Amino acid sequence: MTRTARVEPIREDRQEATVVSGWRVVDVTDPNLPQEISRHETEPEAIRAARDFEHETSLQPGSDPDDTQDYDASDPQGGKELP
Repeated sequence: MTRTARVEPIREDRQEATVVSGWRVVDVTDPNLPQEISRHETEPEAIRAARDFEHETSLQPGSDPDDTQDYDASDPQGGKELP
């Protein structure tokens, strides 16, 4: 089954500020039961992990192909590995 991942910031409230201390990848295939997949220091690392997670699950028997949907819909080549 092809799964859907979301990247979200890990926030820490400190006195007068909210600090982003990292990024997490969350499996949101079932929106009522999100599950954290991994944590990363930078947003690009988390985005790559989310793409890899979605792609790997699309290779499982009976799964729909990965639609290569990416995070920047304004870029027609956004997120695609070009030869």
